[in-house]
Amino acid sequence: MRRLTKEDIVQGSNKKEVLQLKDYDAEVVIHPLTDGELSRIFSIIGPVPVTPDGIPDLSKVELDKNFEALRLAASLGLVEPKLDVDEVAKMKFGVPEFIGMRILEISGVLPPEVAKKKDVK
Repeated sequence: MRRLTKEDIVQGSNKKEVLQLKDYDAEVVIHPLTDGELSRIFSIIGPVPVTPDGIPDLSKVELDKNFEALRLAASLGLVEPKLDVDEVAKMKFGVPEFIGMRILEISGVLPPEVAKKKDVK
């Protein structure tokens, strides 16, 4: 395991990642969310149960709230193209959730092994 550097901390949500979208045969650029943005997402979901190891268990969240939260995560985390929540909602089925899950993962909310179980790559 590598050590966290000052550069990692300072870069924070400015760190960018390219994400391949198979449904569009294209790439988007995403970034991690800030604590404030994550708070907005969790306010949609409401109280989130956690697993014994302290990880939020999003599988216990109401489906419509889960979709709404993932669309917001996608909107907030998309760098290129920059889309608002309504535009994200018009994407092909499953794509906003795919983007949102990856953004939550790189934001530190979902560990990689949970994301893999949900088919986030």
